[in-house]
Amino acid sequence: MVLPWRSRGGRRAERRNLLTSGVTPVVKIKVPAQLRSSETELVQSPRVMLLTPRDAAETCRRLENATAREENAECFEIVSKIKNSVRNNGETNKKCLLQYGVVSALSSCFQRFASTYEKHARLLEEVLSVITSWLPLSRTEGFSKMGSTASLNTLVRFLNAPDAKTRQNAVFVIREVIAIDKRFVYALTDIEGACEGLINIIRDSVSISSTKAALMSIYRVISCDNKTTTTFLKLGLVALIAEMIINNAEKSVCERCLVVLNVVSDNEQSREDVFRNALIVPLLVKKILRVSDLATQCSVSILWKLWRNNEDNLLVEALQVGAFEKLLVVLQVGCEEKTKERASELLRNLNRCRNKIENTNCVDSSMHLKNVKKSF
Repeated sequence: MVLPWRSRGGRRAERRNLLTSGVTPVVKIKVPAQLRSSETELVQSPRVMLLTPRDAAETCRRLENATAREENAECFEIVSKIKNSVRNNGETNKKCLLQYGVVSALSSCFQRFASTYEKHARLLEEVLSVITSWLPLSRTEGFSKMGSTASLNTLVRFLNAPDAKTRQNAVFVIREVIAIDKRFVYALTDIEGACEGLINIIRDSVSISSTKAALMSIYRVISCDNKTTTTFLKLGLVALIAEMIINNAEKSVCERCLVVLNVVSDNEQSREDVFRNALIVPLLVKKILRVSDLATQCSVSILWKLWRNNEDNLLVEALQVGAFEKLLVVLQVGCEEKTKERASELLRNLNRCRNKIENTNCVDSSMHLKNVKKSF
């Protein structure tokens, strides 16, 4: 006996003919009696368009040619088609387009029209939206064009735009661009509003992912150009980081906050500003062994750097919030060599400070240093 769905004239053969013929498939769907006009209704299902290598190459070539002619409308049409093809069948079409240079074509388009932002803002915003589909991009061929002066100026304008999604896309691309070359870091910091834009992304809580991107961008900027530390401190970076550590329970955000604070503390002048914040030392001690190995390493490193500047002032405060016990446990459970050395040095000095306090009674008894047994 031949089963009906196995026969040559069955539904499987019918469906195959529809797919190969290019006709939009029609699906029979039963509709509730109160809504239908007949027993069954035919509803067209959307057709999934998979790009062939030839289609992808042709799309990229058309975008490059339209960019060279500065055809705004044609570029916008092609970019929108790329956006739709990626949205409908994401990974397959993304890989195909990437192979044929879509990132280079989009970057060239953005660079060409960036110098006339006012006329082409809508196109530039669309290109920015599409190009983030291929994150991370730092090692992608042609992406370095986004580091041109005109492109960076436009990215900073988008970073300070009113639309949250546009700001998020801008900080994603900035993070990728400045990871390519130090030259792009220096070019970015020369643009008015760049540092303020990164801080405002964090302060306005645009999204968790954009906060992470902004923190890593700030880390990269400070690591490459130590002079920018003063600018970020004036914008309230330390207080902002302390607030995020308190209010944000996400591990990856806390890690990035501590990484940024660690690089800020490399500068002697900056260490004074960090220590001046009353929340910093208690928070650092609290995060030791509470978040991750990276968070512990950064917390110990920051405490050690602050101690070099403030010595006994930091030691007394650290003793109050249980640093001695926490650092003992760090050595017991094991850590990397550099962290071990710094923890040992802090412990020796904390012990010296504690003995000095107990012997001389130099500190008010309300501090209860003898009875400190529980960490903050």
